[in-house]
Amino acid sequence: MTADGTVEVSSPASSANLGPGFDALGLALELRNTYAFAPGPRDHIEVTGKFAERIPVDPARNLAFRAFRSVAPSDAGAYALHAHRAIPSQGGMGSSASAIVAGLVAANATFGLNLSTEVLLAKSAEIEGHADNVAPALLGGLVVTVADAGRIQSVRVPFPTEVGLVLIVPDYRVPTVRARRVLPDLVPRKDAVANLARAALLIAALQQGRYEVLRTATEDFLHQPYRLELNPALQPCMTAALLAGAYGAALSGSGPTILAFAPRDKNISIATAMADACLALGRRCESYVLGCAETGARVITTAA
Repeated sequence: MTADGTVEVSSPASSANLGPGFDALGLALELRNTYAFAPGPRDHIEVTGKFAERIPVDPARNLAFRAFRSVAPSDAGAYALHAHRAIPSQGGMGSSASAIVAGLVAANATFGLNLSTEVLLAKSAEIEGHADNVAPALLGGLVVTVADAGRIQSVRVPFPTEVGLVLIVPDYRVPTVRARRVLPDLVPRKDAVANLARAALLIAALQQGRYEVLRTATEDFLHQPYRLELNPALQPCMTAALLAGAYGAALSGSGPTILAFAPRDKNISIATAMADACLALGRRCESYVLGCAETGARVITTAA
């Protein structure tokens, strides 16, 4: 906390599912929003950055501010929030999770609540609705998460530094509610088994450096086939990534972002190939070449 009472938190983007890990796997990305909370004369929100116009400034609707207030003492006074946004909103890169986790971490530091990581994770998942994005946003790294009877259990797994992450964000939106609605209630047993095997293979391959099997390990049968109609760039971009030398590729979250695991010396050529595939569909896009964020949300202000 600074001398004027400001607490500033940096919170990363994230990619969920990673192919076969539907609602179970998440990866923190080294692309961050910052959120600075300070006492003020009234509740007030100011947003800057590339995606500022998409973020609500009403305290009742802003996710970071709502999360902050959800654990703040009832007698806490008015607060101002200044958010600087770098993560695309509603793009499948965990912008909501980043905001929620940041708000909770900021309140924890501001009011000296001493909330444990487990409590912060549970509260984040309660607000977000599921934990696959909030866990990496809070913990950093590659995270395996299981929600069981209201309890969230997450285990962080090392992610290899030599694997690059290339992401393409097409210019259309995929509302999460609609993306959930297209999923069937029941899937064939063979599809469930195929995903179980590939999720295990994905984790094993990343730990053992067996990147040649990531093409198979990132295949999915539970959600990507059903979301193709909402993500017209998915199959062309994944195909382009693999042809350009990517280890594997998958939908990021529910889309529209597409993620490729890449040899670092091929990051740019893979990003170019994916962007060209998207442009060939008549869709504009943005490209990101990132690393894994080894740290999750953290307070970045210097103590007074």
